[in-house]
Amino acid sequence: MKKAMIVVNPSSGSEQAEKYVDQLKAQLQSHFEQIVVNKTTKAGDAIHFANKAAFYQFDALFLMGGDGTINEGINGIAIHEHQPTVGIIPLGTVNNFARALEISVVPEEAIGNLELTSQKKVDLGKINDTYFVSTVSVGPIPESVQNVDTDSKTKFGPLAYVFEGLKALTDEHTALFDLTLDGEKIEEHYSMLLIALSNSVTGIGTVFSSAETDDGYLQLLCLKETTAVEKLQLIPELFRKDEDYSDKLVLKKFKKAAISTKGTENFVCTVDGDAGPAFPIEVEIFHKQLTVFVPSN
Repeated sequence: MKKAMIVVNPSSGSEQAEKYVDQLKAQLQSHFEQIVVNKTTKAGDAIHFANKAAFYQFDALFLMGGDGTINEGINGIAIHEHQPTVGIIPLGTVNNFARALEISVVPEEAIGNLELTSQKKVDLGKINDTYFVSTVSVGPIPESVQNVDTDSKTKFGPLAYVFEGLKALTDEHTALFDLTLDGEKIEEHYSMLLIALSNSVTGIGTVFSSAETDDGYLQLLCLKETTAVEKLQLIPELFRKDEDYSDKLVLKKFKKAAISTKGTENFVCTVDGDAGPAFPIEVEIFHKQLTVFVPSN
């Protein structure tokens, strides 16, 4: 008997979440004999439910929510030998992972375009003991997104992150980072580090133009010491369809890295939009570790 589990974050998508669950169930009924729906009420619930889906060998796991819900769901199945195929129905503010997979961020369209015969194996990242599907970032600007509350996200959408990020532009502090990327050692002052699994970062699909979700590499962007004006001048470069960046930006790709600082700074990473582990960190990629449903070409 084919089984599917739906894990939904009702706080994402406002009161529409219930309607989207009903639409998804109707879409799945002809493919699965058993469909189980679980609703999250607190942090960690999606990990718990996804863990059960893997343990009881469900065929598919559909995650309905924002990037935080997706992150939890993936962490729930990543440790298991049996991993359900994952379906993403974006209900969040940015929905970066969905964008990287070219899944519509309009929930009705994502459900209507769901093609269960169209699957893809994609890369999965790991930072210390935690898996991630989109980004790891360090510095005042990415840390600012952790300050965006639910009311602001509901009212302003993605602009809520922009407003909060602009407040951090005046922070010109740098730290001396010690990086080992696939054996290459780098010691340099940076004000921000950004690690990504694909070309999509905070919904912008041109930050790492050549990156793919299954290319076996993590992408790294480092920002050197800059003023607020210089940071603003760099923003248009992130929207170009090439990686010919200013000398204020350092671009690398790697498979495994160890990252620490030489000073006394106690950095905390932002992982898929939420607070992650403190330094030092180890980051690596697991090539084609996750199977997802994707729109058919």
